[in-house]
Amino acid sequence: MASDPINPIPHPARNWRLLALIALCVVAYLPGIAGGFLFDDFSNIVNNAALQNAAHGKPDWLAIALISDGGQRRPLSMLSFALNAIAFGMNPLSFKLANLVIHLVNGLLVFALSRRIADRLTYPDRTEPRFRPDTLALFSTALWLLHPLNVSGVLYVVQRMNELSSMFILIGLFCYVEGRTRMLRRSGGLFEALTGLCVFGLIATACKENGALIVGYAWIVEILCFRFEASLRERRILKAIFWAAIAVPIFLFCLYLCAHPDMLGYSRNGFTLYTRVLSEARVLCDYLLWFFVPLPSLMGFHHDDIAVSQGLLNPISTAASITFWITLSISAWLLRRRCPGFAFAVTWFLVGHSIESSIFGLELVFEHRNYLPMTGLLLGTVCALAQMAPNIQFPRYGITGTMVAVVGLLAFATAVRAHDWRSPFALAMADATHHPMSSRAQYEAGRQIVIDGDRNNALKEAKEKALPYFDRAAEIGPYELFPAVARVQIRSEYGTVPPTELEDLARRLRSAQSSEQANAFLDMLIAASQTTLSLTPSDMSALMTAALENSQWRATVRAMMLNNYGSYLFNIPRDYQSAINMTMAAAAAEPRNPYFQINLAKIALAVNDLAAAREHLAAAKELNKAGVYDQEIARIERQVNPTRSK
Repeated sequence: MASDPINPIPHPARNWRLLALIALCVVAYLPGIAGGFLFDDFSNIVNNAALQNAAHGKPDWLAIALISDGGQRRPLSMLSFALNAIAFGMNPLSFKLANLVIHLVNGLLVFALSRRIADRLTYPDRTEPRFRPDTLALFSTALWLLHPLNVSGVLYVVQRMNELSSMFILIGLFCYVEGRTRMLRRSGGLFEALTGLCVFGLIATACKENGALIVGYAWIVEILCFRFEASLRERRILKAIFWAAIAVPIFLFCLYLCAHPDMLGYSRNGFTLYTRVLSEARVLCDYLLWFFVPLPSLMGFHHDDIAVSQGLLNPISTAASITFWITLSISAWLLRRRCPGFAFAVTWFLVGHSIESSIFGLELVFEHRNYLPMTGLLLGTVCALAQMAPNIQFPRYGITGTMVAVVGLLAFATAVRAHDWRSPFALAMADATHHPMSSRAQYEAGRQIVIDGDRNNALKEAKEKALPYFDRAAEIGPYELFPAVARVQIRSEYGTVPPTELEDLARRLRSAQSSEQANAFLDMLIAASQTTLSLTPSDMSALMTAALENSQWRATVRAMMLNNYGSYLFNIPRDYQSAINMTMAAAAAEPRNPYFQINLAKIALAVNDLAAAREHLAAAKELNKAGVYDQEIARIERQVNPTRSK
């Protein structure tokens, strides 16, 4: 005789438990909700001129959605940031609260989707269930909502892009499952299923490119939950649409690669296409470790302490990881009917990582990439374990107690991680402690010490305290520019810089393989033009020459280097003609950017060349189609034409 279902949840009780879960999630995240902006938050949000204008009541929706450099052409995500800024200003608390609300909404969607497919993943032979779908869905949702690996995906403001994309993917999949369920009852549903996928898939993609993965997720749901059960006509339509939706984008991407073969010819941050693909096999194994052993000490914002694989046997774990994933994939296919929960967990996870953890030249490791892939991994794992439960005699209350204990431990771990996120300083120090071999973690700790010292009027002491962190970061990361720039800048402010450190910085500038690394040198050029450093014009010229020898910089980065060096030449050695030449070169490198024409107008004003100032101001007006620089242009125009502005 079949066992009684464990933990049947009546409708009112289900609502009560779901509300309690949401409340627990809020409590777990509260310690970190007041933290500040971090890293990409600044380029995408804080320093985004279009969002700043919106915060001051002057939104230009086109500029926000489509033209803003910070938006990465993710219009709906940027519009959500703009609404946030208009309603509450640029306070990071409001942005993080909005992210938490979206996370909770996603939790409700995960629950709604899971309870509709959990029984199909657990009892494929339609046997009498020992666990109700509501129980499995609630437990897997609790694991996901409270997993500490999601902390960066929620409290890192810019990851709202990922949250929103995930939300619309989940809505689209919910529509698909509802439509497919109706099809099984012979009451229509095909239009609902396909429309939900198409409409919400497009919306998800407008939030972040990962939205395109909705087709892969739906394919997994179809193969493992519905198995193309439908009328002959509907089955043919479904198969044709899935094949087309998967094959056509792949074919178009291959055509694009043929026309742009350099897209995969990257060499950045110490890895190439070949070494990246090898390394990602190990990284995916690390993700699994963090899923199932969710210790906050294993997690962190920076994971550059994970070595890049240089070959199948260097390190040996590379071959082992590739073998593991091949074995797991074959097992998932072979067990897709006998144990669909296991197959669902494996395939959902791999599809979820098929963009960001594959061939594209992105950073190797980021925890927030697991935000949506973890939903299916956890649901599939829970369903696979539930399928085995009838063969194992556990007391009902023992299983319930274990579930509650696991959820409680995850909530505690999330609260611990959220506490680390209470401020950028606290996060940096925690990461530096947990990841002593991470160059970026050590650098960020030093940087936050400097920021904290500046805030407390103890800047000189803070910089001295930060120097060992910068030295350590430079030692660990031989290609990292940030720590090398930081230590040269500090030593040049309070004394002399050892020639070996200047030579080391020049070497890094020549060999840097990522344009993002250039930000450190750009900031140094600004600092050199505003403060008195012990670096001579000859030193700065040597560093600039080394930087310009690097062919890896994007055109925008090269233009900013020329512009900032021009500012240095104008302010420190007062070589006005060279400053003009450098800024003109910057404008030539980025002819569509009004910023450089504005700077040329400022230089012309400073040397009392009103004719040149008017010429460059007119060029800036012509280029400022998005209106991002309206205020700056108006200010310069008042100086160029003082009588007209009265």
